Amino acid sequence: MNLLIVRHGKTNWNTEKRAAGLTDVDLNDEGIEQAKLLRDKLKDTDIDVIISSPLKRAIRTAEIINEKHNLNILIDKDIIERNLGIYEGKPNDQEIFNQIRYYTKNVPVENGEDCRTYTNRVFNFLDKIIKQYKNNTKTVLIVSHGFFLRSASWYFNGLPTEPEQVIRIKNCQIDRYMV
Repeated sequence: MNLLIVRHGKTNWNTEKRAAGLTDVDLNDEGIEQAKLLRDKLKDTDIDVIISSPLKRAIRTAEIINEKHNLNILIDKDIIERNLGIYEGKPNDQEIFNQIRYYTKNVPVENGEDCRTYTNRVFNFLDKIIKQYKNNTKTVLIVSHGFFLRSASWYFNGLPTEPEQVIRIKNCQIDRYMV
């Protein structure tokens, strides 16, 4: 099974360098264009299943990609972005954001999810999807968020160790895994 994992297109909060987390912000014009470019890149890919986070920015990205595939988009709350608690809407260039991204440090997030709790949720979701689709599906496309892609990379490549390099995830980045 081919697993394609995509981060949503750009939002105004991305442009403003604000942490969105669970805040339901929509794609901006640049994000829509990014999603269209991704749609065109994936137009000849035989996608069997599309799963999206329930947040507007992910759903809209999935809808644009789906224009070439005409599938039912499955919405799954388990792939929603990480709850950033008190850091929602704050400038994400503050040093605390470097800290909360680290799996090895696992800094607590007041009213939110620490990195390991979120990563465990992603691992459980991927276990479920692989079990459900591995033997009867060629390609599953997941449209989610930056922390999801980071955690998925740890699922397939191993958990980080010290000293940890923070993986920067771009809007409409697509990661491919063979399962």
